[in-house]
Amino acid sequence: MTYASVDDMVKRFGEMELIHLTDAANIPPSAIDTGNVEVKLADAAAFVDGYVGQVYRLPLRGCAKPVAAPGGAIEYEPPPVLTRIVCDLARYYLHDDLAPEHEVYRRYLAAVKELEAIAAGKALLACPWGGSPGELLGSDAQSGQLVEYEFAPRAITAEVAGSYR
Repeated sequence: MTYASVDDMVKRFGEMELIHLTDAANIPPSAIDTGNVEVKLADAAAFVDGYVGQVYRLPLRGCAKPVAAPGGAIEYEPPPVLTRIVCDLARYYLHDDLAPEHEVYRRYLAAVKELEAIAAGKALLACPWGGSPGELLGSDAQSGQLVEYEFAPRAITAEVAGSYR
């Protein structure tokens, strides 16, 4: 599941900021280098998966959003909190050098803190339309907890035993 797009970045931070961050080759900058933004979005999504994957089975299914269409169709969208976090991380990745007091750096730190809370089970991903964006891991091998298996006993017959000689 893609958590955020170039359009999400433009909606949050404005076209001019993205042009200045990505189109350094053209003086003055004239267009968003969408390839560069998509790489940073992919990097941010991978970073998010590292935290979210500690609690939810990946890939996330997404939030089921009813579509105003005949037949009651449903489309799946990423949880809004992950869209915001991925955009904040990608924006941070687009900057070369930031002072610790810079707004972009502070938003990056806040995003990491939110991800840590999700990974620790102190916060869950919410869907605005109800439901869950994915399956919680619970007790399985990926979460590092004990996994118990049951096996049916197998009868060893002379025929089976003879095939191993």
